[in-house]
Amino acid sequence: MLGSRIIVDGLWRCLCPSVDIVSLSKPFDLYHVLRTRPTSRCGLSSKAPRQQCRRQHSHAAAQSRHNTKERREQTENARVAYLKRLAKRNPWIPGAAFQDSDAFNIKLDGMSTRTIYAALKELQDAEDTYLAITRFVEYLVKERGEQPNAALYESLIKANINTHYGSAKVAAQLLKEAQSHGIATTPEMYQGLLEVTAVHPDYVLRAQVLHDMKTRWYNLTPSAEVSIIISLLRDGQYELALWKLEELNKVPINVPSWLFDVFLYTFGELGFHEETLAILKNRQRIVDTVKRAPLSFNASQFLLDVFSRDAFHPGIKYVWDHSVTPGHIHPPDGVVLNVLNTASMHGDAMLAMSAIRELSARKMTLSMHHYEALIHVHIRQNDLRKALTILCIMSKAGLSPDLSSTRPIFQMLRDSQVLVDQALGILHDLKLQYIVPAAAFNVVLESTAAFGNFRIAFDLYRTIRQVCANGPDLETFEILLQHCTMRKSMNFLVAEIEVFRLKPSRSILDHLVRICSLQDDYEMAFRYLEMMRDRTPPGSPETWWVSRNSALALLRRCIQTRDQRFEHIFEESRRRRLVHEDDVKSLMSVGAQYASASQSQPSSSDLSEQDRLESAKHSVPNVMFAQA
Repeated sequence: MLGSRIIVDGLWRCLCPSVDIVSLSKPFDLYHVLRTRPTSRCGLSSKAPRQQCRRQHSHAAAQSRHNTKERREQTENARVAYLKRLAKRNPWIPGAAFQDSDAFNIKLDGMSTRTIYAALKELQDAEDTYLAITRFVEYLVKERGEQPNAALYESLIKANINTHYGSAKVAAQLLKEAQSHGIATTPEMYQGLLEVTAVHPDYVLRAQVLHDMKTRWYNLTPSAEVSIIISLLRDGQYELALWKLEELNKVPINVPSWLFDVFLYTFGELGFHEETLAILKNRQRIVDTVKRAPLSFNASQFLLDVFSRDAFHPGIKYVWDHSVTPGHIHPPDGVVLNVLNTASMHGDAMLAMSAIRELSARKMTLSMHHYEALIHVHIRQNDLRKALTILCIMSKAGLSPDLSSTRPIFQMLRDSQVLVDQALGILHDLKLQYIVPAAAFNVVLESTAAFGNFRIAFDLYRTIRQVCANGPDLETFEILLQHCTMRKSMNFLVAEIEVFRLKPSRSILDHLVRICSLQDDYEMAFRYLEMMRDRTPPGSPETWWVSRNSALALLRRCIQTRDQRFEHIFEESRRRRLVHEDDVKSLMSVGAQYASASQSQPSSSDLSEQDRLESAKHSVPNVMFAQA
């Protein structure tokens, strides 16, 4: 019976660091054997199985192998080019050390052992020199008869930093092998092991190395500290890595610029934006002080992307001022739009206008959402004049702002009658420079009506031609009809709709049904209801129907007059889930009360506008007046 498998994850290693000691103690003497990849997954000697294996691969798999081969060739070409440059910088090292050549030993025969050791030391800090280092070591041991020593083991350990051939397991075994031969370990060996764990994460090996260095009183060099920080980042111990960086940054000259960039990319992708911005500012301060390399344009573009993605305003502002405003980078349109939206949310007018200028410089035609963001910005700045001016600019640009475009302005005006009067004065000033759109007048009209005085809003409507040269639109009448209850006012507004040759919308017809249901003669309510159903656009799954508020008003009137059409209206409303059985009971109760009190109350034609509205509200419970 097979035993259960133990999953050794990061948590297990933290709780039991010795779990990998067994694997580290296994013999591994073939450190110089390269870990080459198999050339074929169907690696049998017979021809028939290989043909069968090839037949199992699809065309997509073949294309994938072709792409992989191209990527490998590009990587190999880049590696060869780097080694050629390295050979030019070190002409005293045989060129055969940097390539696969059978003449390697012949080239080294003319060099002294001391020179070979010097070359070996030089290759430790270079990239992709695993093959060269192992060849040097092998030549020194086999051809020159050199005994294993600390310099050779140090070179082999650092060779395992290589991403393709290197291994933390091999590096650990090399240390154990050196100790078994009685070779005294050196700080360079342990530093090399820390560098290996930075490339090939191994928590146990790193902990063991740090413990051994502490017991031997070996001090950590800045390079070793950097390797530890990279290892912590790769292990996901971000807080500890950041603390290590802060400790190392107490002497800024010890922190390489690329380490800051690694933190910026890692923390930026993870969404640690406050920490990322702090690191970015610190890096910039070091650049200004020590004259280090400035942040790359790619890094600036990346940071602006992640900051704008999460609407992190301080980070966006910093990167924009240091990279976009000077013209170093030009972010994509989507990033600029995110910046504009963030500026709108935080009321940053300067950043919003800078984003608009960035888009305008690309000859981009601004749309509604661009202007609406600017309106939001100015409202956050309590600049009512600029917000209303944006509406006029939208109209001048050929756009048609509507009620949704003015929501920020309405939220500002509904809290103060003084601001409403001020907005109306601003519109009279703007008409001298612009053609004021109906949306700008509608938001003032809506704010006036929101204070509960329909008569003032109705009188304000009569002056619309003094502000808007093109007159009202459907939204103007929707606002007025929403607060209207008297037939006389309704007839005037209906006549105005016909004068301006506007086609009544569904919302307008719904309001007309509600208003007519409040009158003694409510027959027009059914005519408007029929008109609403006849104007249903073709292809709609359902015909137009009234809202819950209008349906309850019409049902109440039918119950009060015992109208036989009540049943049809109720069934259709219940099918559309507008009313429930509890509503019917409330309406029947209202009908009974209305019948008993009808002789003592004045006629509805004698009631004022405000009295009619209050009477209608008291006749039905509050639940009846909830919007659909």
